[in-house]
Amino acid sequence: MGGARADWLMADVADVESRLAATLAKQRSQLETLGIVAALALVGSAAWYVWPGVESTVPLMPRLGPAIVLLLCALAMQDLVDFGPRHRSRLGAATAIAWPPLLLLGIRAFEDTGWVQLGNLLMLPLAVAAFEFSRVQLSGGIQALRYRGLMGATGGMVALSLVISEGAESELLMPGLLVVALALIRAGIDVFGSDKDRPERRRFKEQRDALEKRVLQLRAQEIKIDQAASLLQAATEVGWNDPKEGLALLATAADDIERTLALSSDIADILADAVSTVEQSEEVAPESKRPRNCITLGEREMELGSLRDAEQLFRQGKKRAVEIIEWWTPAEEAIAEGKRALDGCDGDQYEPVRRMLQNAQDALEREEAVEAVELASAIPQQVEAMGEAGEGAEESLEEARRALEQAKGIDQDVFNERIEQADAALEAGQYSMARGLSDSVLREVTREREAMVEVQKALRQQKKLRARWEGRDDADDWENRLEGIKGARKEKQWSHAATLLERLTNDLDATQAAHGEATELLDFLQGEWRALRNQLESNGIKVDDAERHACEGTIGEAVGSLGSGDVEACLAKLGEADTQMEALRRRI
Repeated sequence: MGGARADWLMADVADVESRLAATLAKQRSQLETLGIVAALALVGSAAWYVWPGVESTVPLMPRLGPAIVLLLCALAMQDLVDFGPRHRSRLGAATAIAWPPLLLLGIRAFEDTGWVQLGNLLMLPLAVAAFEFSRVQLSGGIQALRYRGLMGATGGMVALSLVISEGAESELLMPGLLVVALALIRAGIDVFGSDKDRPERRRFKEQRDALEKRVLQLRAQEIKIDQAASLLQAATEVGWNDPKEGLALLATAADDIERTLALSSDIADILADAVSTVEQSEEVAPESKRPRNCITLGEREMELGSLRDAEQLFRQGKKRAVEIIEWWTPAEEAIAEGKRALDGCDGDQYEPVRRMLQNAQDALEREEAVEAVELASAIPQQVEAMGEAGEGAEESLEEARRALEQAKGIDQDVFNERIEQADAALEAGQYSMARGLSDSVLREVTREREAMVEVQKALRQQKKLRARWEGRDDADDWENRLEGIKGARKEKQWSHAATLLERLTNDLDATQAAHGEATELLDFLQGEWRALRNQLESNGIKVDDAERHACEGTIGEAVGSLGSGDVEACLAKLGEADTQMEALRRRI
């Protein structure tokens, strides 16, 4: 369904486009037909107007001018139909030429009568329309304005020829000259007065001519200033349309010429100094090529006229040569010393140092002597540091072995396995791993020994531990926890046994602290009860009283709970007895 809908939409769009194209084609055909009809009508009108002159019934020459105008209008019909950029330009030029003669013909209406006067009067709105049309179509840039001014001047000259043809006795001489003056003034404004950037264009022209003359003089002296010449060419291309940009390019070109001239006097000395330094570097390192390549490229740039690029290349070649002179020999010595330091150093642990040595050699091959020195000079220190690390790992391993041999009574299987791993890492040159394993064995063995001593000492005094929970209801729980400690001892899990022992003693201490607090509360409550009991006797509340009997029973239960070690039950009974005693006090 989705595909069918998409096909339907595409077909609909294609149908709309085809209908739009057909409508545009129809309108185009109608416009062309209208243009042809109008052109034929104008041609017929011109023939009709000039025909009496052909038959010699009237003078021919006065009728040729209007007939020619009608024929030109017939030719302009096609431009009105198309009305593209070129067509608008042609129509604008035609109307710019036509409006002064049309205005002059309109003025003749003041000396005619009848239909001739009416016809001449119609020329006045046509002249105004032609003037406005030319101003709209020929507008925008300075070139369009100047073109409009030139066409207007042409129209003014046509109008002047018509005025002269009328003779000096014509009444329309002064109005005609006024029309000609108006047309020429308007053309002069378009050509000269409408350019706001005219002062800058004049300044651009003057600077450009002066700079072009100077460039020619310098080239005659065989001074290469190709870059300045390129800037001058670019300024010529853009300066007439954008004088500010053109002036900026001219200033850049002039500055480039000055720098080139200043540099041309020093470039020979710079080259000689650079060549001397490069020759010294070649004596130190005959295989070096980069400094000499810079000199060669600089000489080529100097031949092409790029003196600044040549200067940079000469200075770069000298800089590289100075580095070779200063650092090439130290780099070779540092690499040789690094090789001696690595002699006899086997194992994967030295692989990074070997890569460092290879990088130093590669840097020297690239003629980066400073980098080679920095890399190679660090190799002996690295080798020495790795040797010290190996000695430290061996000492740590021996200390771990001695500690394990002295630790009797602990489970040594895990530690022996770690010792073997550390020994293998030491043989492979993995000093950090070997030391880490050895240190971990030493720490854990020490911890196991301390835990063993603590547990054994506590178990030798287990009678004191049992005395702390004898007679309590939860004595079996404490015994089970003690047996757990003994079981961990049998399995030689001394750290675990020490942890269980610590938890046992902490819990006993907490229980005894709670027992002491409960004892104090019980003693206080018993004292209060004795005083209250005497008051009850004096007020006739005997032993057989139910509330008194219940209170005595609650206190007795609290005493029993405390004796069995049930502190929580004792505290609960004490709270209940306090409530009962308060009730008895209210009865007194």
